Amino acid sequence: GGAGSVAEAAPDLAGAADVDGGRGGYDATWGGWYGRTVFHASGLTGGATSATAWALDATSVSGQAAAAAAEALGVPGEPRLEYGSWVVGPNDGNGPTVQLMAVGAGSLSFWDPTVDVWYCGAVPERSAREGEAAAEPAPDAPVSDGGGVDPVAPDVCDERDLGDAPSAGAAEDALREAMASLGVDPAAFEFAVEDVGDRAHAYVTAYHVLDGQRTGLAWNASFTGAGMASLYGFTATLVELGEYDVVPPAEAVERLNDPRFGAGWSGPVILAGARDAMEVAPVPEEPDGVPPTPARPGAAFAWPVRDVTIVAARLGLAQLATGDGATVLAPSYELTADDGSVWSVIAVAERHLDLSAD
Repeated sequence: GGAGSVAEAAPDLAGAADVDGGRGGYDATWGGWYGRTVFHASGLTGGATSATAWALDATSVSGQAAAAAAEALGVPGEPRLEYGSWVVGPNDGNGPTVQLMAVGAGSLSFWDPTVDVWYCGAVPERSAREGEAAAEPAPDAPVSDGGGVDPVAPDVCDERDLGDAPSAGAAEDALREAMASLGVDPAAFEFAVEDVGDRAHAYVTAYHVLDGQRTGLAWNASFTGAGMASLYGFTATLVELGEYDVVPPAEAVERLNDPRFGAGWSGPVILAGARDAMEVAPVPEEPDGVPPTPARPGAAFAWPVRDVTIVAARLGLAQLATGDGATVLAPSYELTADDGSVWSVIAVAERHLDLSAD
């Protein structure tokens, strides 16, 4: 698609949620009623097959990598290790900062408060760059041990006018350029610019695509009229793990009924958007002060069971956290029900799964 558009040819895999409790960018839930939902397959075809799995190698995260990323993004300073992350730049919110973490798929985060419309502190570097006078500290501002003024957010913070954010096309180009400067190939991504109806901000997402489908991995950036305010993305490289046997779609539906595939993996997962097609419980009326009728001896207890019929299946990839904190992209199914709800479950055959307890 062109600037500001989303290509429909490669939708995200349903579920693409982290097994370690993350959402992978999805608003997903499988509330307490999961144990009272049963699934059936209708009209699903296809037998067992195989699919490629991928490992996410985040071992490249290091102080040297943080220094290189800082140089590419124009962040001054030397890398330092803080709480397991490599950081370059101030940690007081008074200047641009870049941070690298090696957990899971690895991550890089960048924030430049000097181009944030809601930044309220004085940034001498930016003031000098713009030919403005640096703001003087208040007479009663707290003084740090080193004799300087500790940054303190004022009680009232007015939004600064930094001009119009870049257009959709310009914002997309800027994210492509930033990714390329970090050694990330933009050709492996689909770009979408979010229309927020706000002249002061532009938000761009680059969705990672593999074999025509999105993987749940992404880069995100925000821009104001003064430049790129934030950037976040994964740093891991993909390493092919080979072909894995995959269960047929009908067997995948049976897995939705199997607690072994509901407790340890974050599924079955019902996806955002699909819930719109589900029946919503009515909002209870305002209490009228009348006590409820007590249950009668021998009366049946209410135990509603939801019956879901799966009518379509699509094979893709979803992020799966391993026991040691690493992440893989595992073959997984997106299963669509006749009521429009969408569910996901891992598709890898049981012989490739280590079902032993920790």
